[in-house]
Amino acid sequence: MQPSIAFCSRCRGMEVAWNKRYIVHWLLCKQGLRNAARLAGLAFITVALLLAFPTPNASGLSGGNALQPIQEAGLQGSVALVSTAVRSMDTFLKLHQVREANRSRLAQSIVASARKYNLNAMLIASIMIVESRGNPFAISGKDSIGLMQIHLPTWGQAAERENYNLLKIEDNVDFGARILHNYVRQFGLWEGVKRYNGYFANNPVSEQSAEEYAAKVRRIFELQQAAISGDLASSLSQP
Repeated sequence: MQPSIAFCSRCRGMEVAWNKRYIVHWLLCKQGLRNAARLAGLAFITVALLLAFPTPNASGLSGGNALQPIQEAGLQGSVALVSTAVRSMDTFLKLHQVREANRSRLAQSIVASARKYNLNAMLIASIMIVESRGNPFAISGKDSIGLMQIHLPTWGQAAERENYNLLKIEDNVDFGARILHNYVRQFGLWEGVKRYNGYFANNPVSEQSAEEYAAKVRRIFELQQAAISGDLASSLSQP
């Protein structure tokens, strides 16, 4: 409950709540000092109020406020982890000669999509390197488009319905990562990668093409895992 607003009954010079500030003012008011006999009693009241309403400190904060330093520390740790992963991804892309003009946005987009869809960021990047070498405007003869080479006859209507711009870096990476996530969840890691390439079961031509594709992706993925330092690989493998 909020305390009542009070005025000094002698000098009317202060509008405050019933708290320590008001009590101290009341005791020190020049008119109040005329009555020395009352002062001792007021001092006793003041001491009682100070003991009854101590100044809040860090250990006495409410539950929500007490958790704030912990929450802030967790947030800062998460931001630091993402920042490290983005720098690591930038290094990964640079090693594969992805153009500097797009590299920063690509690194951020890949890391964000990897966290969103619980994928290894280097796996997404390896697929992107095989598919387009980091060219956001790549268009294949099989009607696939953009960084992740989204197959328009298969996914074009879904992308349009959900307002994805497949020539935009962030949208293409996100949409491709979502497709990959669904395949990996359903078929496992490397079978999922083969499905991403358009593999159809019981089709020998499709099987051979998908196997070759998965081998290319896997070669980049595993070589880069070994090539970069342990800390970089760890930051990129965390979703």
